Amino acid sequence: MKDKKIEDVVASEKASIKEVMRSIDHSGLRVAYIVDDNNKLVGAVSDSEIRKAILKGIDINEPVKGILNPTPVVLREKDLSDQYAVKKTIKKLLERMPDSRYILILDKEDRPQKITLWSNLISGEGITQKRYHENVKNVLVVGGAGYLGSVLVRKLVSRGYMVKVLDILMYGSESLKDLLDNENFKLIEGDMRNISTITQALIDVDAVINLAAIVGDPACKSKPETAIETNYLANKVLAEACKYHQINRFIYASSCSVYGVMEGDQELDEDSPLNPVSLYARSKIQSEEGILSLMDENFSPTILRMGTLYGYSPRMRFDLVVNAMTKTATVDKKIFVHGGGKQWRPLLSVEDAADAYIKCLESPLAKVRGQIYNVGSRELNLQIYKIAERVKECIPDAEIIFEGENTDARNYFVSFKKIENQLGFKSADKLRSEIERIKQAIQNKEIKDVNDPKYYNVEENR
Repeated sequence: MKDKKIEDVVASEKASIKEVMRSIDHSGLRVAYIVDDNNKLVGAVSDSEIRKAILKGIDINEPVKGILNPTPVVLREKDLSDQYAVKKTIKKLLERMPDSRYILILDKEDRPQKITLWSNLISGEGITQKRYHENVKNVLVVGGAGYLGSVLVRKLVSRGYMVKVLDILMYGSESLKDLLDNENFKLIEGDMRNISTITQALIDVDAVINLAAIVGDPACKSKPETAIETNYLANKVLAEACKYHQINRFIYASSCSVYGVMEGDQELDEDSPLNPVSLYARSKIQSEEGILSLMDENFSPTILRMGTLYGYSPRMRFDLVVNAMTKTATVDKKIFVHGGGKQWRPLLSVEDAADAYIKCLESPLAKVRGQIYNVGSRELNLQIYKIAERVKECIPDAEIIFEGENTDARNYFVSFKKIENQLGFKSADKLRSEIERIKQAIQNKEIKDVNDPKYYNVEENR
C-alpha cells in the first residue's frame, strides 16, 4: 500500500467545512489536516467531528477553522529515529482512531511534510490495528432484518464493520437474534418514514445501504399508499438526510422489474428503456430518479437493480418463485407453473446479492458514483418453466403442474456485463445448493410451519 499525497490530506483553515469533507471523501482517510497561511499545522478535523457539527446546526459553508481539533496526533521529523517515541505516538493515534493506517509527519517548522503508513515506521511487534475499509467503518443498513438484509448484515459484521440496522421489524427480530449481543452490531427499531428516527440512526455513520421497501408486486398492490410512502417518499427523504449529513456513500436496492416487458428477444442493459407494469416497479424508478438527482461532489449514490432473489435466509421468504416452488415440491410434491411459464426471469442468490453490496461498498468511490448496475448472472436468465424443471431435478418425486392463465406480464432477459466489467463482480449458479438447503430446512423442521405469515411479504402469496 502506497503513501498518500500530502496535498490530498491537507486543507486551508479558510476552506469551508463542505470543501474539507469532500477532501476527506476523496483521500480515503477519515481526517484532514488544517494549515494556516504559512502552511503550518493548526489542527485536524475528522469526518465524525464534521457530522457532529452538522447535527448541532453549524452551516457547512462556514470555515473549517471553527470546528477543528487543535491537538492532532502527529510525528515530527526529528523523532523518527526514536522507536520508543514512534510507537508511543502511534499507540496514542490508535486510541483515538482505531482504524487509522496513516500518520502525518511534520518538519522542524511544524509544516506537513509527509503522510505515511505508520506500519512503515516501526520495527518489532506490539501494535495491532482493527480491520479498515477505505474511509468506511460504520454502516447503516435500512431494512437489515429482512430477507436480504439479514444475510448482508452478517457478512458486514464478519468483515469488521460496525453495523447499525434500522428496521420497522414487521416480521420480528428473530432473523438477527444471534447478533444482538455483538459489540459491532446495533439494532434500531423504527420507521424510516419518521425523519427524527432517520436523524438518530445516521449519527456516526459513514455509509448507508437502503434495502427497505414494500417488496413485490402483490404487496404493493395490496397497500398502494404505504408502498408510495415507503418505496418513494421515504427513500428520497433518507437520501436527502444522508446528503445533508455529508454521508457520501449511499447504495440503493432497486429491481430488474423496472424493465417490465421486453420487446422481442432484446437483452436489457442499464441503458435500455424502462417499461414498468406494476406499482412496485414504478416506485423503484421514481426512487432511482429522485436519489440520483441529489448527486453532487459530496453525495455519491449507487443503484443496484437486482434479479429475482432465491435461497435460504435467516428471514426466510416463500413468496419468491424458486423458494415457493421448492416449498410446494417438498411439502406437496407439486410444482405449480401458471400459464405456459415462458416468461423470462433473471435469478440471483441472496448470498450473491449481499456480496454485490459489499463489492460496491468497498469499490473506489469515483468508480461507483452515480452508477446503476444490474446484478445477476446471464446464465440464470431462465424461463419460469425452466425454473420448475431445475427444482424437479433436486426433488424428482415432485410433479410439475401447469395451471390457469398467466396473469404476470413481466418478461425480461437482462445483461450483467456492466458490473462484471467495471467492478469484477459475477454471481454464480447456486440453484441446486440453495434448493437443497431450503428442502433440508423444511424436512428437518428448522422451518416449523411453512405457512406461517412471517415467511410471506403479502398474505395472498401464501
